[in-house]
Amino acid sequence: MDKIQILKELVNTFGISGFEGPIREKIKELFPQVDFKEDEVGNLSATIGSGGRQIAFMAHMDELGFLINYVEKNGYLRFKPIGGWDVRGVYNRVVEILTERGMVYGVIGLKPPHLSKKEEMDKLISWDDLYIDVGVESDEEVKRMNIIPVLPVRLKKDFVILDEKYVVTRALDDRVGCALNLLLLENFLHNPPQNTVTLIWTIQEETGLRGAQAFSARNSFDEVYTLDTVSAGNLPWGNFYQSPACTGGGPVIRLADRKGVSSLRLRNFVKEVARENKIKVQEIVTGGTTDAAAAFEAGLNSIPLCIPVKYTHSQVEMMSIEDYHNTLKLLLLISRN
Repeated sequence: MDKIQILKELVNTFGISGFEGPIREKIKELFPQVDFKEDEVGNLSATIGSGGRQIAFMAHMDELGFLINYVEKNGYLRFKPIGGWDVRGVYNRVVEILTERGMVYGVIGLKPPHLSKKEEMDKLISWDDLYIDVGVESDEEVKRMNIIPVLPVRLKKDFVILDEKYVVTRALDDRVGCALNLLLLENFLHNPPQNTVTLIWTIQEETGLRGAQAFSARNSFDEVYTLDTVSAGNLPWGNFYQSPACTGGGPVIRLADRKGVSSLRLRNFVKEVARENKIKVQEIVTGGTTDAAAAFEAGLNSIPLCIPVKYTHSQVEMMSIEDYHNTLKLLLLISRN
């Protein structure tokens, strides 16, 4: 399985928080021979191997998006953000609206500078200023397009490789974790691990770790590793201290974030595995949180292992391909150690 191609497939598959159906089906479609389990809330899992330690690798399927909440009489659509968006990054963009009859395109428009007064140009844009234009003139035309309130929306994506070193796209957070789980699955099907490994794809991480909370409350493991991203701080404005992870610097042990400190036992184990196998790792304290917090709160030893990404939660999330390869290598070693 080509590592970049599988990542691209997952990135391009629809699946905002709460509407993970398409990405869940894509994961199952890629491995029809695997007996996936889907729980009551929509988390997906597959268990490989038997005996040894009970290990879980957990990645979230959902991405940031929007929900339509109102249709104006003139056909413009109002919407609400789902997840931690920066409003500055969403206007003047093409969007995809998922309807029962397929994808419909629109744009999040903004009043052009030619028609704006100075005070309008200086104003900080708010969510209430934004709307989606689908190219019609009335709410009746909108209905005929099968667009109604509560439909999910996402920004249209690009997928770019920079100098054969970096992937740039929307939703590396956390389709890269989903891809790592699939690459582990492929490896285990050919070479089963000595331990019992459960691969988990969760829902609604971006809206409160909801899938991980449900899954962790009903299942028990010796070790839980959440596969996610972390904001890289190697940026030109010099606030590296806020998240001292660097793209190209290797997988990141996200020891502590705003939800607390992760398992020190797992941290020491991961660092020893990395040291013995000469894999460069980074260890940081940062903000935000991951599904590891939900697992920890359920009484499970857990820790996030992350890939550093520039420009998190934007259209141009940027990841080192070398970090991607080295993270997979580290996870395979953890599973077989």
